[in-house]
Amino acid sequence: MPLLHRNFVFEVLGRYGRRLSGGAFALILAAALSSLFWLGWTGTGTRDETVQAAERAVRVAELRGTFAYYNEWLTMSARMAVLSGEPRWVERFDEAGPKLAAAIAEATALATPEVRTALAITTDEANRDLTAMERAAFRLVAAGDRDSAVSLLDGPEFAYLDAVYASGIEAFGNDLETLATARAKTLNNRAWMETAGLALSAIFLVAAAFAIKGRARLRAALAFTEAVARTDALTDLPNRRRLYEDLRTALARPDRSGGEVALLLCDMDRFKLVNDVHGHPAGDHLLQLVAARLRSLVRPGDLIARLGGDEFALVVPLDAAAQPGPSGETAANLARRIITVLKQPFKLPDGAIVQIGVSIGIAIARPEDNSADALVRRADVALYRAKSDGRSRFHFFDSGLDAHIQQRASLEGDLRQAIANDLLVPHFQPLVDMATERLIGFEMLARWPHPTRGMVPPGEFVPIAEDIGLIGPMTECLLRRACRIATMWSPELLLACNVSPLQLRDRGLPAMVQSILDETGLPAHRLELEITESALVGDIDLARDLLGELKALGVRLALDDFGTGYSSLRHLQMLPFDKLKIDASFVRAMDSDIESRKIVAAVVGLGQSLGLVTVAEGVEGAGTAALLRDLGCDIGQGWLFGRPGSAETISAMLCEGARA
Repeated sequence: MPLLHRNFVFEVLGRYGRRLSGGAFALILAAALSSLFWLGWTGTGTRDETVQAAERAVRVAELRGTFAYYNEWLTMSARMAVLSGEPRWVERFDEAGPKLAAAIAEATALATPEVRTALAITTDEANRDLTAMERAAFRLVAAGDRDSAVSLLDGPEFAYLDAVYASGIEAFGNDLETLATARAKTLNNRAWMETAGLALSAIFLVAAAFAIKGRARLRAALAFTEAVARTDALTDLPNRRRLYEDLRTALARPDRSGGEVALLLCDMDRFKLVNDVHGHPAGDHLLQLVAARLRSLVRPGDLIARLGGDEFALVVPLDAAAQPGPSGETAANLARRIITVLKQPFKLPDGAIVQIGVSIGIAIARPEDNSADALVRRADVALYRAKSDGRSRFHFFDSGLDAHIQQRASLEGDLRQAIANDLLVPHFQPLVDMATERLIGFEMLARWPHPTRGMVPPGEFVPIAEDIGLIGPMTECLLRRACRIATMWSPELLLACNVSPLQLRDRGLPAMVQSILDETGLPAHRLELEITESALVGDIDLARDLLGELKALGVRLALDDFGTGYSSLRHLQMLPFDKLKIDASFVRAMDSDIESRKIVAAVVGLGQSLGLVTVAEGVEGAGTAALLRDLGCDIGQGWLFGRPGSAETISAMLCEGARA
């Protein structure tokens, strides 16, 4: 019997060992040997039961790592969402939640009856309650009540639920060790009794030796499980959990008074575009290439971790004795090297060449700092500023940044309420025929009359609306109001309105425009939608379909900010535009800059050759207007012809013009 089962062990290991890493192979070996000798000496069990026991042991070990990874991900995302007010942290929270729930459900099915009860009743319910409290905190932040949100996550109820959740997970984690240890103990007792009582042949001694090795391998397997829980599966870098552990250790070192610790948070620029165009497998390969380049930049003792998605982090000790110069300069040098290395092109498996970039936020932990959470938050605030400043750059945290983030979060909460209550208003700027100086229409510009801040300009709140996913509802409300107002103008006046780049990815855009035209009664030919070139970067086929549908409605289309985007001539060739709008930066510089004048002349000439109307933005002086007339520009817009005004102001202007 023992010989028969030993051969079966080798068969099982041969079948599964080739598919697994060394640590997982050791785990199967320990569980299989324990099951083998238990079943062999008691005369019970089958091959299928042995294989199932081995597979169960491996999956239990993997799930321990899964719990640790997603729990750390959820906790970090919830805290950062509340403290920073950034919507991307809520998105990451939403991404991790279902994955943790699925892991708990699978663990419930695998666990022994006692542990199954703890998971199904206690842990699963606690996880749902914790998630509900975290979402309640998000709603409080959105309403502008950050203090209550922080108190909710720091309160005793949240701590109690977290402890209940952790107890069930710990019981599940101990399930494998308890079961395997019991089998090994039974094996030792039975092996000793058989050897002493029957004095069997050497094969029994070999079997006993295998049992002893099985226990050693079990210990190795458990160590492997802990390593899995701290490692990112895609890049083989330390994960978020390991980052926090090492960061806390580094901050707690008693000898840190002679040096500092720098945390660099790195977020890839334009990575989503790679996923969208080339697919997620290509994006995963790109992340592996990024990880390899980062590894080449660090020293022994530095830590690189992948936090999830396209975010990486580096923890770098800044020893004053080993690093000459100010610590900030040392961290800045590393950030510059990272930016330089990662902006070099990458080659994907399909042969495509892509170029991304990286934005970096840096926080320096002083000797008196001891909070890993606070340090990560400061680095994330600096990262947000780096991205806001134009990406592919780095920024250090300072207290002024924190105040800026708090102000931005407050403004975001106010904007949500303003959009929900339809408090934003359209203003209108005149469009004038350059040859005759006749009024031909107005461009609608969004304005936000804030109760305490006064009139907030669109440059401040439109990017926020895009970030929080409310640019569509905001534009729909403003466009509906503007179209109603335009129906009261003379029927020859047109209404121009900007479309956000994000809206050009929404297949519902044409239907929304048609609905507004039907509701307000504004003829489609009087509505002109302005599309910036940046909106056309990405899915050009979708953009062509949407613009074609809008054109079919009878709406006019203008390419805005021409000359400042990408592939302008290709866009003019492929897409059904009626007008070209020359960017105001070129127009304003015409009087003093000969190069800007040449650019404007070239765009006007291009429009004439293609049969497109040209519109010059930013016309502020009579000299600029004269130059544009000489070049043959069709339409002018700017302070020379009128500043943006409210509906009432425009109505009064039109009435006065009619009387004149």
